Amino acid sequence: MNAEALPYTLLIILAEITIGSLWVTLYSDLRGGVTRGFVLTMALCIAIAGSLTLWTAASLTIGTAVDGYPIDPDPFPRFRTAILLTTIASGIYLFAVFMGWDPLGRIAGIVGSLAGLAAIVLLAIMFAPPTWGYPAIFLGLFAGTLALGGVSVAMTWGHWYLTEGALPAWPLRDLCLLLLGAHGLQAVILVLNLALPVREVPLPANPIDVGLFQNPVLYLRIGVGLVFPIILAYLAYRTTRIRAMQSATGLLYIAMGAVFVGEVLAKGLMFLTARPT
Repeated sequence: MNAEALPYTLLIILAEITIGSLWVTLYSDLRGGVTRGFVLTMALCIAIAGSLTLWTAASLTIGTAVDGYPIDPDPFPRFRTAILLTTIASGIYLFAVFMGWDPLGRIAGIVGSLAGLAAIVLLAIMFAPPTWGYPAIFLGLFAGTLALGGVSVAMTWGHWYLTEGALPAWPLRDLCLLLLGAHGLQAVILVLNLALPVREVPLPANPIDVGLFQNPVLYLRIGVGLVFPIILAYLAYRTTRIRAMQSATGLLYIAMGAVFVGEVLAKGLMFLTARPT
């Protein structure tokens, strides 16, 4: 990955983890089975992650290209507004849960989730110009958001079983299935984006001499960022069925690291090849 793309990669990953965690936390809260303390903790973490996303966005001076990768800078101010709304809504969610005003908190969570979806749409518009089409980048960002949010929330929820053994197993089992679904979607999108030709190949200042399929980073992205987390999520799912919650949490710890690395590699490849992977 070129150095110029690193701040943009950080921005995208922070936005994904903020929005995805809010989506999955709200889903868990509405579905039930999780404790108020867990929702409170996740809302706090989401508000912090959203603040870091805003800080990163404020430090960027958006132009029309990132080291040869063409971008559309027009949606960026609206993206920052959407992230601001997501962060404020997460703060209201946190306060409402703390006060015991659960319906208000869930309404705030819904508003924040919609603002987060708008932020993903705007990010996709920004980075779509060289790809084969808008769906390429939107689907890639959407699936990455679900994967990062799913693994973060599942790993955090696993810790509650370490102190409260009477909790039901099905919420963590459902989160493992959600994570498997997110990775399955990522795999389909990767195949699609590798198969379709891009509209414009980026021209970085220091281009890589090998083609995409000769680049080992692609296979690291697939192996470390997709195959390995799928195996770990499936094993975590199986361990929840026998109520081995400590083992499931440990597996999800490892999965979180793998998913994070996979997202970094995917964004690096995107800026080099215009193929969201």
